[in-house]
Amino acid sequence: MSFAKTRSRQVVESFLKEAELASGRGDVSNAWALLAKAHIISQPFARPHMLVHWRMLSLALRTQNFREITGQIFRLSVAAPGSILKKYPKGNPGTSDVSAFQPMPMSSEVREIISRIDENT
Repeated sequence: MSFAKTRSRQVVESFLKEAELASGRGDVSNAWALLAKAHIISQPFARPHMLVHWRMLSLALRTQNFREITGQIFRLSVAAPGSILKKYPKGNPGTSDVSAFQPMPMSSEVREIISRIDENT
């Protein structure tokens, strides 16, 4: 496994843990923001990308967000193939309030994290 893949997984796992804690505190908006960051970083890697969408689906179910539930079920069907084929919309937060196919600008924080990961490869 490459350094970039290992480091990306570690960063994604960290964001997922923070999102779970935020959700547990009832801070759902922060949980979604953390999941979105994890999503952008996970996109190049099929397993972490799928895991993020599972966590998004889990949060949508817990909050009874039916639009998000539907959106995450669809995204789970395209996430792994998109990662494997390197056909994913860079910067897309992975949530149902945006098109699943629309590339988007990344926050400076996420760009910096990705840059640090790429520097060490």
